[in-house]
Amino acid sequence: MNFYALSTPPGISGIAVIRISGKEALQIANQITRKVIDQPRSALLQSFYDQEGELIDEGILIWYPEGQSYTGDNLIEIHTHGSKAVINKLLSDLEARKDCRLAEPGEFTKTAYQNNRINLYEAESIADLLQAETEAQRIQALRLKNSSPKFLKWRETILDVLSKTEASIDFSEEDLPENINQDNEKKIKLIVADIDEMLDESMGEIIRDGYKIAIIGPPNAGKSSFLNLLVKRQAAIVSSIKGTTRDIIEVKYNINNYPVILADTAGIRNTKNKVEKTGVELALNASKEANLDILILDGTEKKIPKNLQKLITDKTVIVLNKKDKKSFNSKKIIKELKEYKFKDLIEVSIKDKTGINKLNSKLKKFVSQIDSVQSTTLISRARHRSLLKKCSNRLHDYLQITKSNEVEKAAEELRLASNNLGHIVGFVGVEEILGRIFKDFCIGK
Repeated sequence: MNFYALSTPPGISGIAVIRISGKEALQIANQITRKVIDQPRSALLQSFYDQEGELIDEGILIWYPEGQSYTGDNLIEIHTHGSKAVINKLLSDLEARKDCRLAEPGEFTKTAYQNNRINLYEAESIADLLQAETEAQRIQALRLKNSSPKFLKWRETILDVLSKTEASIDFSEEDLPENINQDNEKKIKLIVADIDEMLDESMGEIIRDGYKIAIIGPPNAGKSSFLNLLVKRQAAIVSSIKGTTRDIIEVKYNINNYPVILADTAGIRNTKNKVEKTGVELALNASKEANLDILILDGTEKKIPKNLQKLITDKTVIVLNKKDKKSFNSKKIIKELKEYKFKDLIEVSIKDKTGINKLNSKLKKFVSQIDSVQSTTLISRARHRSLLKKCSNRLHDYLQITKSNEVEKAAEELRLASNNLGHIVGFVGVEEILGRIFKDFCIGK
């Protein structure tokens, strides 16, 4: 069955693109244009008609032949004027055809995968590219798309070692090349080192999902005001009443082209109010899950509340607020902080914006440290991490087993390790995960 979709955002625009893919896509194009399209990969000015012969619009049609298209099947692109009337007329005409149906989300890319135009890892990187909101996410998606050969090379090497290991079962040592076992172990050790180094990094997941910053502190320290000031809008309710913020308020933010999720939390204090107590628990959980904590303290207070002291860690930026007040006295708090390890301390006045530029500069620095131009991280999803962990464990087991010369067990570990890598690129039974992956695509991709 052929399928179609609008591949540009709905609404009024200069140009809209409708894609049709399938074995009979060219025949459908011939019917729509009332001409025989015989020039592949060429932008052709055409008139488009409905099934009754009524002119719909004039525009550009491009035919990508089977084997030379994104999907691997015949693919038609109709570039028409982007008015709602034109788009709706073309789509309703395609819907009325018995040989054509509306595409499912991600079906164009799913078909490309099924036709071996791309592997599963590349498909996921395309999904990341479609969803990229920041420059860092765009760069990473392209980095991932071009990195799948590394997994393929690892898998090829493991399969090569596996074939030689299985050969040693059937043939005597005299019939095999010298030092074959040492060479096999050397190859596997190199792969293990690469994978384990990759598993030590979490940059890929952070860039994809967002760098999490939890804004924590006691009630009325200025947490919600700070959030509003940072994002330059009224994202959180500000009130002098203690316990105003009870739930987590998350706001997406872009810091130096990196995706950031700011979480404004409830004021942390001892309370008997059940609702407020739940808010405090949520705040503590947000702090645990965050990549960075911004602990906002009232600089007019003489001491740090005991329930906040245990939250100060090497990922904490301490912000002493209310520098505009005469009673502001940071010396006592700074003296009290000497026994703690924390990331940085900045004195600010959220009210008159003193110190905010300095704080912003610090945040840019901290967030930018998650990435580097030289980085070759290939993990952006929990699925990748889980499979690579399993692969690493199997290869570690293989290296241990070879010491005891249990060749058949060693071969089995290699076989399982290659399967783990195969699941990443989609070479081994992955039907059960396809739906989860492609549901995140837009319909026209």
